Amino acid sequence: MTLNSFKKKILAWDEFDKDFYILDNSINTKIEDLLFIEKQKQILLENTILFAQGIPSNNGLLWGARGTGKSSLIFSVFNYVKEKYNITLLEIKRNQLKYINSILRQLNNIDQKIIIFFDDFSFAANSDEFIIFKNILDGALCRNFNFIFYTTSNFRTIIQHNNKSNMDMIEQQEALDNETALSDRFGIWLGFEKFTNNQYLEIVNYYCLKFNIKYEKNIITSKALQWSLNRGSKSGREAYHFVKSLHNKKI
Repeated sequence: MTLNSFKKKILAWDEFDKDFYILDNSINTKIEDLLFIEKQKQILLENTILFAQGIPSNNGLLWGARGTGKSSLIFSVFNYVKEKYNITLLEIKRNQLKYINSILRQLNNIDQKIIIFFDDFSFAANSDEFIIFKNILDGALCRNFNFIFYTTSNFRTIIQHNNKSNMDMIEQQEALDNETALSDRFGIWLGFEKFTNNQYLEIVNYYCLKFNIKYEKNIITSKALQWSLNRGSKSGREAYHFVKSLHNKKI
């Protein structure tokens, strides 16, 4: 891939060919489609615009309940900002962390603003992956002003919870300090809470209008609540899945 082909693209890394490839940017979720996260949208959008303009900006950690829009927000913000600025997004999978230094070295001399996106990351404390990731955020390469790091996780500290019941107070404090050492590397923390019943149903109604699906409201409500019960979640993602399922008469 030539360096000029990076602009305004979503990239991924092929560990076998040791090269980047372009992902099909078919993500059609717009910022306005993401409901009940207005503050998070404003903060991340403003931070990304500052980054694209070359103004000091912060790495971002988006944490919280699954299906509440963390990854969708990053993609929708990228799609919004790239309409005006030359910016690229590179998605890194957790199993590709061992290649990250090589990846960043290849990008280091490119005069291009790049969001490095780590999706759905979490680590055991003191694992090799934890140490590698912390070193990435501390390392010299990450001080390249053309890079910014956005990470999503189900955990506020990105660290999977450990059992501290067998530790004394000093050991517990040391463990806590170690856990927060990683999330402290992010200047922006954005939390995403589980949706209430009413919020979930409002999201369902929003997508029904968006996709021009017409049912009696009480039928939609009953079906949507049963769907969330079966799926074990009242997330925006499940609301979206449910509305799409209404096209399938067998469901």
